Amino acid sequence: DVAREGALQLVKAMEALNPTQEPAKQQGFLEGTWRLIFASEDVTRSSPFFWGWRQMLKGVPDPSPISRSLFGTQDLSESIFAFTDGIPLKTVGEATQSLINGKMVNRVAVEVFGAGKTMMTTTSRYEASADGTELLMTVETTQAVDNSLPFAEQMVFPSESFLGENAKVRARITYLDDDLRIFRNEEDDQVFVYIKA
Repeated sequence: DVAREGALQLVKAMEALNPTQEPAKQQGFLEGTWRLIFASEDVTRSSPFFWGWRQMLKGVPDPSPISRSLFGTQDLSESIFAFTDGIPLKTVGEATQSLINGKMVNRVAVEVFGAGKTMMTTTSRYEASADGTELLMTVETTQAVDNSLPFAEQMVFPSESFLGENAKVRARITYLDDDLRIFRNEEDDQVFVYIKA
């Protein structure tokens, strides 16, 4: 799509002008609440939980010829994502990320028309990489908060235990200033652009 390609070109241009050296070590710029304004894939994938999920299922083929044919996918993780992305009457609202004192909290508002809404919340701990270009994250928990969906009870999912070593994910910070941050998922190079909230 033309708009998406234009946005990706703008992202690349901004990355080339990154004013901040070792951005992952610049807590003064980094910490605070950020609002997602662009994602190169489904907004829900801004959560590091899905990065760990994708990592865990890397190379696992989808065993179902029906879903492979229906979604045009080969990998099990991508078939699952295509299914959840295609839930009828689903609306994804605001996505935010709060970083403070080594904790990152991702929140994504999701509503299913006629069924209810929730705030999917993933908590991770993070630290800067040695060269200061990446955040090294460990996904800890995922839960549905402020929930009115009948199938998403108020329980805390033990993401770190479930994902094991795959709970450790990386994000490159390719641009950072007072108001703008560009993140790239290290595993598959997806782009997430945030502004300070």
